[in-house]
Amino acid sequence: MVCFFMCFFVAFVVFPLKFLVFSSNIYYSGEFSPFSSHYLYAADVCFLFGLLFCGLNFAFSRDLKFNLKNIEFDRNLLFLSSFFVIFTSISLFFSVNIDNSLFSLLRLFEFFVLYLLLVFEIVSFKPLIFTFLGAMFLSSLIGIFQFILQHSIGVKLLGESVISNSMAGVAKLDIFDFKILRAYGTFSHPNVFSGFLIIALIFVYIFHRDGAFSRKFVNIFALFVLFSAFILTFSKATLVAFLFLVFFIYWRNFSKKLKIFLFGLIGLLLVLLLLSQVTILERVRFLAISEKLFWSHPFGVGIGNFTESMSQFSYYKLFPWNYQPVHNVFLLVLNEVGFPGFMLFLLIFTYGIYESLKYRRHIIFALFFVLMVISLFDHYLFSLYQGQFLFWFIMAYVTCSHSGRLKHP
Repeated sequence: MVCFFMCFFVAFVVFPLKFLVFSSNIYYSGEFSPFSSHYLYAADVCFLFGLLFCGLNFAFSRDLKFNLKNIEFDRNLLFLSSFFVIFTSISLFFSVNIDNSLFSLLRLFEFFVLYLLLVFEIVSFKPLIFTFLGAMFLSSLIGIFQFILQHSIGVKLLGESVISNSMAGVAKLDIFDFKILRAYGTFSHPNVFSGFLIIALIFVYIFHRDGAFSRKFVNIFALFVLFSAFILTFSKATLVAFLFLVFFIYWRNFSKKLKIFLFGLIGLLLVLLLLSQVTILERVRFLAISEKLFWSHPFGVGIGNFTESMSQFSYYKLFPWNYQPVHNVFLLVLNEVGFPGFMLFLLIFTYGIYESLKYRRHIIFALFFVLMVISLFDHYLFSLYQGQFLFWFIMAYVTCSHSGRLKHP
């Protein structure tokens, strides 16, 4: 039953059915802000039932034994992650909005408990990953049809947002006078969708290499659907990460001309990512706000409170759509958790990438690299429900993989 509810938990993360519990108005006109609002998700209910049956198993099962000494995992990564959660909890004492921070901290604890359940082998990875891939496959089909129809397809019960290429505030690709809707799937933004998709593609590669798929056409069809949806998100940051990983893993098999082409393509996409006019204006403003906020609050403003505080440190008048976290997880952690939390978060990535390169574990490097790229150019791994799940799920996976428990080249 534990595995049953945890699989549903993963599925409902991808299909986010939710109920608004708390919202803090941060704009003078009372505009709604998703970054200062908190929901009860269907996934939360499944997670609580999973924990309940897990507790019952420990209480009444005589055959269930738990011996920490017999479980292999990277203890350094576990300690770093644990201390990061501790320092995030300490930031509560510096919070500018205690209610908002309490809700955000509770959400962090939920995903950290998931991390511990996976690391200590209380919950198995394999069924959760298969559930994740199945849910992402269905979400990819939804995203592909959204792109074809240029509007949502009407599956609100699966958490789909109401979107179209004629709606303001919806992510679109501008080509001359045409507005092309980017694929959302069942996510809040195409960038979040693309982050999940690139992780799904890595998992499909792992299962294909290990022979987990019994039929070759299943693997090919899954890759085709996932990769098609990935392209239709038009997310430059994850596309740069994907091309770099392909180059990194297979560079020995590429000809000199193909290497030059890939380097040029990666460079061009990176330039487009950094030099987009809207991107520059937004990111420079957020960086300026982040800098001023840090010098005023070196120990942070409390988890979840960047948008609560940003108006006090902005040179410009902020409109409702401007109220969003700085598009860099490292800076967001610095501003909300403070300098000690930032150093721990940075150390987690430094240690993970160093270890994966030292022992030539390309898959683990790929997972860490994707998380790093997303963290450098977006905020959702720390600010949004789906992003937090992705971060801690991958952290649990690499914590086990570093120990050699999950075999990867």
